[in-house]
Amino acid sequence: MSKTILVVDDDRLSRELSKRKLEEQGYYVLTGENGQDALNCLDIKLPDMIILDVQMPDMDGYSFILEKNKVEEFKDIPVVMLTGSAETGPLFKRHGVKGYLLKPLKLQELLDIVKEIIGPANS
Repeated sequence: MSKTILVVDDDRLSRELSKRKLEEQGYYVLTGENGQDALNCLDIKLPDMIILDVQMPDMDGYSFILEKNKVEEFKDIPVVMLTGSAETGPLFKRHGVKGYLLKPLKLQELLDIVKEIIGPANS
C-alpha cells in the first residue's frame, strides 16, 4: 500500500503540481486549500506526512500546526512547511515541523525531503 501525503496550499497550481509529481512516484495524495481543509482530511484519513503552506486564508499553516498538535493521534505526523521566506522556516521547528521548502517550490526538492522523512512510496 502506498504512503499517503496531505498537500495543503491555497495556490491551486502549486498544489496540483505537487500532487502530480508525488503521484508519479507512487504516493497517494490528498489535498486541501487551507488549514481547516487539512484538519477535515485528518479526520478522514491519517497521512504519513503533511506538506503545508504557511500563508493561507481562513486558517494559516501556523494555526493548523497548533490545532493539529492538540490531538494526540495527529502529533507525530511529520510536517514540512512551504514558505516564501527562509527566516520563517526555523520558527516552526519548536512545534515539531521536520523541515521547510522555499517557494517557488522546486519539485525535486519536494521529492528529496519526502523520501528523506518517510521513504519511498511503497516501503
